[in-house]
Amino acid sequence: MRIPRTLISQFRTTGRLAATPIWANDPPQHTGAFYCTEQIFRAGANGILQENVMSMKICCSHLVLALVALIPMQAVAQVNMFEPERVGRWYMSGAVGAFNEETNSQLVNQEGYFGLAINGGYRLTPHIALEIDGLFASQRIDTPTTIPPSALGTPEGRASLYSGGIGGLVKFILPLDRVELYVGGGLGLYTTTLLVEGDLLGAHTQLTEYDTDVGFQAVAGADFYVSRRVSLGLEYRRLKLDANLDALIPGDLDMGGDFFLATVRGHF
Repeated sequence: MRIPRTLISQFRTTGRLAATPIWANDPPQHTGAFYCTEQIFRAGANGILQENVMSMKICCSHLVLALVALIPMQAVAQVNMFEPERVGRWYMSGAVGAFNEETNSQLVNQEGYFGLAINGGYRLTPHIALEIDGLFASQRIDTPTTIPPSALGTPEGRASLYSGGIGGLVKFILPLDRVELYVGGGLGLYTTTLLVEGDLLGAHTQLTEYDTDVGFQAVAGADFYVSRRVSLGLEYRRLKLDANLDALIPGDLDMGGDFFLATVRGHF
């Protein structure tokens, strides 16, 4: 074996050999081996990292696919909850709100109080329903001067006018998932009542006059379903009704007006 010259020179100078690896001055042969080992280690690490990244990508893909598959299921659940088959079913509703009366020259200081409606209906088709309703309206007026004081003694300054009756409606419906829009019209038989109170020698007196006539109404509104069986809504009604109370108020009266109602409806 050939001894490197660097070792012979160190022995001649110091009388001993330095504890230096014999390959320290020969890097091209042994450094390459370490380089290859390092590259293999890095390649292995990179391979593990790439496998982890691929696993994460696969997991994310599975999650996205699961969410995409869940969306139509949720949509079906919404349809089943808020858009059940309503054809051939009954419903009932109640409504309360404001009443804006028609103006009459015979009536002074008219003041609409409130309106009420109670309805029962049957759904013939997805777009048509038949309905029977009870409608009631109240207003206050100044006591007419045409009322004979002898009948009441001293009448109160204000009197009450009521209109109420039963009618039938045909409604045309546009279903939009959880919302239904509708318009309709109908007619009914309604009674107008004038109530005047007074005082005669300390005793309470009351005078009442009635008139019954056919009235016509138009309706428009919207229902919002909060569950399968319950909906909340807003409704506008227009009532056209004439009355004749000639015994107390001369001439024909227009006892109709506008209703602005909030509704609660139950579907069976």
